[in-house]
Amino acid sequence: MIEYSVLFVCTGNTCRSPMAQGLAIEALSRVKGVPADQLEQAGVRVRSAGVFAAGGSPASPEAVAVMAGQNIDIAGHQSQPLTEALVQDADVIYTMTDGHRQAALGLSPQAAEKICCLDPEQDVIDPIGMGQEIYEMTAQMIRQAIERRVTERFGDGTPNPS
Repeated sequence: MIEYSVLFVCTGNTCRSPMAQGLAIEALSRVKGVPADQLEQAGVRVRSAGVFAAGGSPASPEAVAVMAGQNIDIAGHQSQPLTEALVQDADVIYTMTDGHRQAALGLSPQAAEKICCLDPEQDVIDPIGMGQEIYEMTAQMIRQAIERRVTERFGDGTPNPS
């Protein structure tokens, strides 16, 4: 049974949100004290979607490479468009920009309390079409923001046997 569902939202669901999904799975697996492939059995679901995503597109090669360099495999990722059902199903929705937040709110205004920017201080830069260095910077921004969010929700990261 899923106890906590997280959704990450960007534009095309091929760069930022798939990296965020992979990084969040890693962080939440650590907190739950389970391997990443057992996170859902431990009650936590992590998904991603895009406000202008075409369904079924792979993660960008640069995003896959950056994550692989951090021992996170997103090579099997398939993009999906943001839908009202995904918004309703999530307990919390982290968007990469305020524009993405507004788009999610447009689908489900009653979900306002659970939709927020991943980094409340700045937009997460879009690396699409830029070099590997920008993808690495973006992944680092996402990792730092996720670590803050996980700490807010679950404390210091000490495994929780629940």
